Amino acid sequence: MGSRIAILAGAGRFPFHVAQEAKRQGHPIIVLGMKGWVDPALAAQADVYEEVAVGQLGRLIERLRAHGVRELIMAGKVTKEALWRDRGSFDMEMLGLLRHAGGFSAPQLLGAVGKRLAREGITLLDSSAFLRDSLCPAGPVTKRRPTEAQQQDIRLGFEAARALAALDVGQTVAVKDGVIVAVEALEGTDAMIRRAHELAGEGLVIVKAGAAKQDRRFDLPVVGPDTIQRLRDARAACLAVEAGTTLLLDCDAVIAAADAAGLCLVGV
Repeated sequence: MGSRIAILAGAGRFPFHVAQEAKRQGHPIIVLGMKGWVDPALAAQADVYEEVAVGQLGRLIERLRAHGVRELIMAGKVTKEALWRDRGSFDMEMLGLLRHAGGFSAPQLLGAVGKRLAREGITLLDSSAFLRDSLCPAGPVTKRRPTEAQQQDIRLGFEAARALAALDVGQTVAVKDGVIVAVEALEGTDAMIRRAHELAGEGLVIVKAGAAKQDRRFDLPVVGPDTIQRLRDARAACLAVEAGTTLLLDCDAVIAAADAAGLCLVGV
């Protein structure tokens, strides 16, 4: 039997995939779900399932100690908007961390959390540790390939997306005909796609990328079937993601849905 793996689980299907694969590899699974975000159905995938409130770092550490956990993986979404909005309910452990983190950006905050956990002998794992086969390969993965004009938009989008990610603004931009139409900020990717469609209509090129020095322990770019549905609703033309860094959850379903929508999906 493998070592115990704890999953700090937010919203979406990402934590389910991590739990299923880690369990398949023989690891007992401890799920600590983020209250109000985690899907309670995740309990069926876990040997132990509990929920902790966002920002309750002291409680999280206490539960990890109680379960004898030495390895933790973060998976699933808790939006930066929620972290910003709910920071008044953070416990003293988290507030003390914030005072020394140097800022409220996700890399600073989560990096400080990682250091705090390390002092407890708990290693924060690469978010893709159990899902290497789900990382997007380089090149088109759909039947449709980007046109020359779309390739130019992709290059522009990547330049912008990397700059935004480095500043912890967001990971996603929308481009059309050489113009950056919208960028992701606190509102999240789905809202940005809707806004871009309202501004520029169909035919958008959506580009998603992490920072040049992405901390792979958290906030890896993720694409799932829901993402493809949002792009289909917006009648987008192309989605370009960073190869080797972006996770394609339910990969076969993502590619099939993109093909059905006439969408180009390419790893760069």
